[in-house]
Amino acid sequence: MTIKNDNFAKTSWVGVLSLGLLTITSYGSWLYGFGVLIDPINRTMGWSTTTLGLTYGAAQAISGIGAFLGGRLLDRLGVKGPFTLLALFGGGLMLAAFSAESMLNFGLLYAAGAGITGATGFYHITTVASARRHPQHPDRAIAMLTIVGALCSPIYLPLTAWLVENQGWRTTGRILAALAIAGALQAMVLAPGGRSLQSGPSAHPIDALRKAMENPQVRRMLAAYIFAGIAYSTTLVYQVPILTAGGLTIGTAGVVGGLRGFCQIFGRLGLTAAVEHHGTMNLLRGAYLLSALGVGFLLFGTLPTGVAYSVLAGIGIGASSPLQAMYARTNFAEGDLGLLMGLQGAVVGLASGLGPLIGGILHDQTETWTPTLSMILFALLASTWLLHSQRKMPENLA
Repeated sequence: MTIKNDNFAKTSWVGVLSLGLLTITSYGSWLYGFGVLIDPINRTMGWSTTTLGLTYGAAQAISGIGAFLGGRLLDRLGVKGPFTLLALFGGGLMLAAFSAESMLNFGLLYAAGAGITGATGFYHITTVASARRHPQHPDRAIAMLTIVGALCSPIYLPLTAWLVENQGWRTTGRILAALAIAGALQAMVLAPGGRSLQSGPSAHPIDALRKAMENPQVRRMLAAYIFAGIAYSTTLVYQVPILTAGGLTIGTAGVVGGLRGFCQIFGRLGLTAAVEHHGTMNLLRGAYLLSALGVGFLLFGTLPTGVAYSVLAGIGIGASSPLQAMYARTNFAEGDLGLLMGLQGAVVGLASGLGPLIGGILHDQTETWTPTLSMILFALLASTWLLHSQRKMPENLA
């Protein structure tokens, strides 16, 4: 196997930590940060929550569709391709959005900037870059990356709230965008490389995508990830209103939600050793089931059951991200891994936008969260079943 030298310009694990920092600044800049900004923007500008929610959904869609381009740039150019796009257009457009005075201008600029940031700086990019830096220990690299990435929610939720209270939403948004730009720049310096390890990406990306989708195992894997994306996005968006509907104060519900984010770290500790003993697919199925068990506790609406949800679902969701990347890596051709992980990012991103929409409709039609929670549980069980029905397949035969 011929290995491109640029993947090993820096052979220490500093590069993986740098990619983890980029992951934090990318996710934190909008996926976590924007939820904190919605109420302040609504109060000061009068822009409706529905319109702001549409902006967020548009960013999700752009992020998902753009994941193909981000992955392809990684395969062909290494990290300098997607990260340059992130710094110039992702962070740059978000930065410009916070000077906009009209809702239309803000929505267009923010959705485009946030979507580009997601397409070029989320896990479908950073997990591949990390694995390619350490081809002898790719799963360990992914696990380390996602442990660092799990710090995003515990850092960015309180940081964004504090900044809004002290600096206002516009300055806060500019700071978050600037951090995303800084994250991309430092990763280009500390984690160079990231191109395909073997003969390079295929000359015809559409053919590579078609070949992957002809594999029934890949189709079932992506179907499982779609259901998981629906479940997880719906859970994260509605966890606080579900808890408050059960009688908790919004402050307590926020703490419970933050605890869930912190517990994701425990789902990623010791993951490499566990994979060696139990296999990626079995652990991923277990993570889905553990998440379902945790979500089930939300049906009861008390503080003790809320804490149980945070611990169990936090560990399950935390383990799922690296395990999905590890399992996908074994089913995709290495030369086009960035492109094909972009395919995964696209389908999961679009599903993540669909889940909250369905969950919200179910709640509005019934005026209770039980149907929404039932949908989440069904989706997680469907993901588990789809993986269980797969046959074991040698690595990289997709």
